[in-house]
Amino acid sequence: MDALDTRLDARVDEMLSAGLIEELRDFHVRYNQQKVQADSQDYQHGIFQSIGFKEFHDYLTVPESSTQQEKDALRDKGVEALKIATRRYARKQNKWVRNRFLKRPGDNVPVVYALDVTDASKWEETVLNPALQILDSLSKGEEPAIAPIRVQRPEQGNKRSSHSCDLCDKVIIGDLEWTAHLKSKKHRYHVKKKRKSDPSCDQSQVTTTTPSASAAAEIVESLSKDSCAAVVAPGCGETSQESSQDTRTANKEVPVTF
Repeated sequence: MDALDTRLDARVDEMLSAGLIEELRDFHVRYNQQKVQADSQDYQHGIFQSIGFKEFHDYLTVPESSTQQEKDALRDKGVEALKIATRRYARKQNKWVRNRFLKRPGDNVPVVYALDVTDASKWEETVLNPALQILDSLSKGEEPAIAPIRVQRPEQGNKRSSHSCDLCDKVIIGDLEWTAHLKSKKHRYHVKKKRKSDPSCDQSQVTTTTPSASAAAEIVESLSKDSCAAVVAPGCGETSQESSQDTRTANKEVPVTF
């Protein structure tokens, strides 16, 4: 990411050299100054949320009586904020690409090939020519010389494991659902509340159990009859279900979800 950050910072510097500050000042006078004076400005909606404008709010609204040193300091502050926001946005884009094409690809998502774009001066050598070779091979129905990136498939876990939460009075089916709800805000709220009243409560001392085949079948059957089963969150502790009779009882008393 160091190479990307350096390139992004240079891009911001180029925008500043091309007249970014003057453009922002003109836009502020035309569309934003009146909102600021009326205390009705909202940088969370519309064009005003764009990266590169709200970062210079303090500089654009600095009083005329301020010294040049104070103005320059606010300008530098805006430049740094713009660079940070740009790098943060680039990371979000990279995360989206990884999730969309590598971690959770759909049926129609094509394979992805990685090319080295670290050194832009070697663009033809490391990016353009390899990309053209890949396209040429695919168009001929041949295997490209460069191997695609392997899809990072998440672990599925046990989809029939049963997890019971005493604290939230819930039952959860599936390891992934259990893990997700351990991190949920609702669960953390109940754990925090429980720890205040009972300091001995330890969330790490949680056990999981997998029901027998007959018990799992009954749980699935119960769920199929109740399409309105609520999404639940695990709690501080978990109780075992040692028999199909226990599972049937739990299903009658608490909502169950996959």
